[in-house]
Amino acid sequence: MKRPAGVIASAIVVFLGSTFALLVPAAGVAALFIAPSSARPPGAAVPTAIAGFLMMAASGVLGICTGVGLIRLRPWARVSILIFAGFLALGCFFVLLTLTSIPFPPDTSAATASTIRRVTAAVFGGLLAIAAWWLIQFNTPSTKAAFASSSDFPSPRPISITVIAWASITGGATTLLAILVGSPAFLFGFVLHDWAAGVLYAVFAALSLFIGKGLLDLREEARILGIGWYGFSLLQTAVVGFVPSLRQRMFDMQKSISPQDAQTNLGDLGALPNVWFGFGMILAAAAIFFLVRERHSFGD
Repeated sequence: MKRPAGVIASAIVVFLGSTFALLVPAAGVAALFIAPSSARPPGAAVPTAIAGFLMMAASGVLGICTGVGLIRLRPWARVSILIFAGFLALGCFFVLLTLTSIPFPPDTSAATASTIRRVTAAVFGGLLAIAAWWLIQFNTPSTKAAFASSSDFPSPRPISITVIAWASITGGATTLLAILVGSPAFLFGFVLHDWAAGVLYAVFAALSLFIGKGLLDLREEARILGIGWYGFSLLQTAVVGFVPSLRQRMFDMQKSISPQDAQTNLGDLGALPNVWFGFGMILAAAAIFFLVRERHSFGD
């Protein structure tokens, strides 16, 4: 079947973005070793920076694979770009919403603040438009038919379950990085350090990875466990978000591990923390909703 023009254009955009995603971490890692010692980040921040670069590079590799899959009309590539478009749309919406509430330092002039807001809005507004284009393009009947024609065995797994599964797997992998950098853990107001934080992160990572793999396999026990896991996340976010003492305790922990925020009172950011907590609660509630709605897709 002939490839729709929108699919080819999307593949080109994916290739360009993925190339950028590979060049940035390569330059960042090189800068860590080439830059003068006075310009390098503190030693404790280097593992965190490298972990971030590795995640960005991995996304670039996945993007290139997705672009090749789009050119070849592979069904998994359509699912991949829809998942990415969904996360991109949510992320850009979150940034644009944050832009309206985040305060600037007192010494920032009104003209500078206005310029920063306009440039940020233009960049993330453009990315949001691309995400919306992909969500529409890859859900049109002609595009679905083009990808379906290359597969005699369409997947019985709903796209919403695929999104939740890969979000769980990504979250589990990110949690393992927290162990690597020695980050403290925050659980319902309790701050855990060293080996205790590592054990908690290891348990959370194992749960997330197990749930993600089980959802990809449409296993009922993974669906039930996923509902409980995201319900736990929703409860923790709500409790910390609505209890002022716990919220401040979490801010204090963040300041202790982030030198650049040590002089910043995160509690003075206006409505921004409410946006953070609200966004997290919406995502957890959406995961629970789809896990319940798509229960008929799972086996016994």
